[in-house]
Amino acid sequence: MVKDQETTMYMAEPIMDWILNGIPEPVNVKLFDDVGSIYEAQLAKMELSRWWRDLEAFRRRCAYFEEVNGEKTFHYYISNIRGKGQIGRTNQYLTHWFYPYKAKFHPQMVKALINWMGLRGEDRLLDPFVGSGTTLIEAKTIGIDSWGVDINPICTLMSRVKCELLDLTTEMIKEVPREKVFHYFNRKMRGVLGKTSNLELYVKNLENEPKLISDDRVYCFYQLCYLYALSDYTYIKKPLWEGFNNNLDAILKTVEKFQDLKQKLDFKLGNVKVLEGDARKLSEMFPREYFAGIITSPPYSIAVDYIKNDLHALSYLNINADTLVKDMVGLRGKGDERIDNYYKDMRNSFKEMNKVLQPDRYCVTIIGDVTYKEKKLPIHQKYIEFAQEAGFILDKIIRRPILGGYARLRYEYVLIFKKISDAD
Repeated sequence: MVKDQETTMYMAEPIMDWILNGIPEPVNVKLFDDVGSIYEAQLAKMELSRWWRDLEAFRRRCAYFEEVNGEKTFHYYISNIRGKGQIGRTNQYLTHWFYPYKAKFHPQMVKALINWMGLRGEDRLLDPFVGSGTTLIEAKTIGIDSWGVDINPICTLMSRVKCELLDLTTEMIKEVPREKVFHYFNRKMRGVLGKTSNLELYVKNLENEPKLISDDRVYCFYQLCYLYALSDYTYIKKPLWEGFNNNLDAILKTVEKFQDLKQKLDFKLGNVKVLEGDARKLSEMFPREYFAGIITSPPYSIAVDYIKNDLHALSYLNINADTLVKDMVGLRGKGDERIDNYYKDMRNSFKEMNKVLQPDRYCVTIIGDVTYKEKKLPIHQKYIEFAQEAGFILDKIIRRPILGGYARLRYEYVLIFKKISDAD
């Protein structure tokens, strides 16, 4: 036992020495005990190198440090609001856990990247493949305004709700009895499950009815809460009411804890806008050079069929999955054509990201190399090629091992690109 303790101490000290190397004056910081991977140490060093001159601001926003100047950091308190499936301080805390979504990236990592970019309150951050809203939640908690874009309506609903929950109170959510809310959303399932002879007319009549809840944020939250229960029913056959009730109880605890934390720590939350749109057409949605940073994890659609995973929710919302597939990056076409379409779409997406990013600013993409038809695809190398064609230079690469998870994803790559200015 003593030997193990000595080994742990011996390993921790050089990691901290390496992180502090290059900081020109002493700083009083302490890493979280579970920071042990090389990529975590790299990100900790990167965020500290940007903020060591303003340690009080750093305490409010840092990702990998438990203490700054002897005081607990905001991330210490935020990551203590634990969610389903949470591992350490890296993921599933706060509202990140709410609603199942595959191939999410780690919010702690995203927060460190925002910090390294040096984004402040007046800056705007974009995630053009917003997915489950990870980037937006992290930006919001450190006071950065952010925009999220996704072509999948399930993703835009999910991202919006998970961010808006940080502005709501338990009293606002409980204003309408849960039994009444469940009955309101569950009536539509009668049609989806084939218990009415005319589904189209049935659904149309329901949609024409006035909403049960006047606050659109609360309405969308309950809609997602019901879709979460529907997911549990679809995949593990948990009864709808039981799933709805359990998830509602759990997220209410999250909201209540964050409500108390906001009063304790005086959070300055950023604004969030979520738009349904196409990453290949960003310049049609935003002015040129509108954003000070981009962080995104483009679809793993070759490895993960997002449409199939959310088919139950799309059916409930009366969204045509076949039509959606034709527009989604990574799902268009079959066989080799699908791979070619994916590369073509991502080449166009990088061009669009370059157009809406300010000069000398950073675009970070997180992507893994996957195996398709027993062949490993060099996706991260393709991304580098596409980015350079679009006018970026490669600044850094961080490789992160994926422990467990998908058999076809063993590593993912944090690719950090910088937009070349006209002067360059």
